[in-house]
Amino acid sequence: MPEDLSKLIKGIQKDLGGGALITNLSEVVTPFETRLPTGILSMDTALKGGFPAGSLNQLFGPDGAGKDYVTNLVIAEVQKKYGDDANIFWMSFGYKPDKEFMRMAGVQIARSDEELRALGIDPDKATDEQRGRSVGNLLLIDVADTKQSVEQPAETLLNTVLRLVESNKFQLGIVNELGSGETRDNVVKTLGKDPKMATWASLMTQFCQKFYSAIRMTKDGGVNKTCVITINPVRANMNMMSAKFNPYSQGGGYALKHAKAVDIHVKPAGFIRSSSREKVGKEIAWKIMKGKHGISEGAEGKYAFYFNRGVDLVTDLANTAKAYGTVRSRGRYYYILDYEDQIEGGLEGVVELLKQSPELVEELKIATIAAAHEK
Repeated sequence: MPEDLSKLIKGIQKDLGGGALITNLSEVVTPFETRLPTGILSMDTALKGGFPAGSLNQLFGPDGAGKDYVTNLVIAEVQKKYGDDANIFWMSFGYKPDKEFMRMAGVQIARSDEELRALGIDPDKATDEQRGRSVGNLLLIDVADTKQSVEQPAETLLNTVLRLVESNKFQLGIVNELGSGETRDNVVKTLGKDPKMATWASLMTQFCQKFYSAIRMTKDGGVNKTCVITINPVRANMNMMSAKFNPYSQGGGYALKHAKAVDIHVKPAGFIRSSSREKVGKEIAWKIMKGKHGISEGAEGKYAFYFNRGVDLVTDLANTAKAYGTVRSRGRYYYILDYEDQIEGGLEGVVELLKQSPELVEELKIATIAAAHEK
């Protein structure tokens, strides 16, 4: 039998006024079993189902790598899972969200009257299909025209993020263009005047410290399952000759580096061309550079992104399922899971069948993620 430590624990709690919570680890409830998938199964299997809830994560890479698109896919997946109970916030230090690009990834956002007019549709005569429907709460965080926010825009935005995380009402939060925010010290400097050194790194240190407190100490006392994904713009790596993976470095300092649960690097890996040699898309390479909560660094892969269409998720599913044995071949035929149906036409035949059966797609996803867990 383990030694009885109850008297020791009670004494510590008494001395600290109950400020220290000491619990048997077997009784501790964590949020990490909940995963937020991207829908790109090759990436989701490496993530053991998706980004872990209750954590801070990062997508990092150069322009044209599809970072925004991946976060849009996660938003769409949260809407699918939680429906009208979905609560998501989106904040950017740069541009406002590209709603049409988000819709291409499956995000459900109703069109405004202005958008309908731009499409040549009279808002008063728009059908439900033309207007679309917003699912759940999808909130934009922006800077208001007040003295405080104008004088410290980055601090205002990050404080808002912390308040929303602390509320424990959101499944997902996106922070775009991290590192591009204008801090209080930057605001007072005009072009040509050097701002204080390490201003942003210092702000990130404070943000990460407060994020840990916000995610740990919820107002309702429950387990906080808010997943925050940041998109960090690249800058030239001055030590690129010794860089092991890519010639880019990240802003934010060491606090952000250590606070992340998952860090995924993405980069373009060549164009996809049609039979007439026209560029129709590009391959995107990804690699997990840091992983916690059951996710290991080092996993990598590629997926195809097609212009004006997005990622072919069904083809990615078929390829990933074949890699994990949930789609298998025997002779000229392919088989899905334990079904005896013989599928002709190679893996392309499997893709065509899956595109006709959304229920089978979901079943195969679940089985493939389970198979990945066993390896």
